[in-house]
Amino acid sequence: MRRADGNEGTPFTGPATSPRPTLVLVHGAWHGAWCWSPLASALRKRGIETRAVELTSHGTDPAVVGDLRSDTELVRETVRAVPGPVVLLGHSYGGVVVTEAAEGLDTVSRLVYLAAFVPDKGDTMRSLTGGGDAPWIHFENGLLSVERGWGRRLFYSGCGPRTALDAERRLLPQSAASFAQEVRGTAWRTIPSTYVVCAEDRAIAPGVQRRMGAAVGEVVELRSGHSPFLSHPVAVADLLDSLV
Repeated sequence: MRRADGNEGTPFTGPATSPRPTLVLVHGAWHGAWCWSPLASALRKRGIETRAVELTSHGTDPAVVGDLRSDTELVRETVRAVPGPVVLLGHSYGGVVVTEAAEGLDTVSRLVYLAAFVPDKGDTMRSLTGGGDAPWIHFENGLLSVERGWGRRLFYSGCGPRTALDAERRLLPQSAASFAQEVRGTAWRTIPSTYVVCAEDRAIAPGVQRRMGAAVGEVVELRSGHSPFLSHPVAVADLLDSLV
């Protein structure tokens, strides 16, 4: 007969707790997984695991650069490889990718749109950005490149000069096809979603972000430019810690 005082048998350790979701981070156009490094470090200190996806749609060789379809499949493969629940975060163009990629994935518990585009079925990046040719984008051989100096102005306001310059130097051309392909799924209609408005953004107007956020439901704001994972990684980590 086992005693009830805990001296024999299996000790009581309290109620079981669910594992925290893994954050899968999906970068925007022209960027790479490198941009998440400061945020990933801050999240690890809070006990949150991350996986940063290196999308296929950027690079210097038009023959091998991917598109929205290959980006979507890569994110789906990444999510499937995670042993447990996932929060899927997309930044800028990454919002288009996660919207399609999360469709039908039952391990995705939440979507987070960080200064990101929120497409509906049939939308394209080109239609979401007005359909025109921005003066800071150069098109050549099927690739879209950011003209020198514009990355610092649009993407990295709020970052220190060295951080902004280093980040701009790491930008790579983006597949034009990724901006032209229609979105096939709208996961934000079925998965709980949060939109993080960057209130000092120079790339996507904060008012546009608020309108997109109203569609997905929960909206929070950060006083930052377009890339808070570089300018305010601790604040972003604190916010994500409260969500996951």
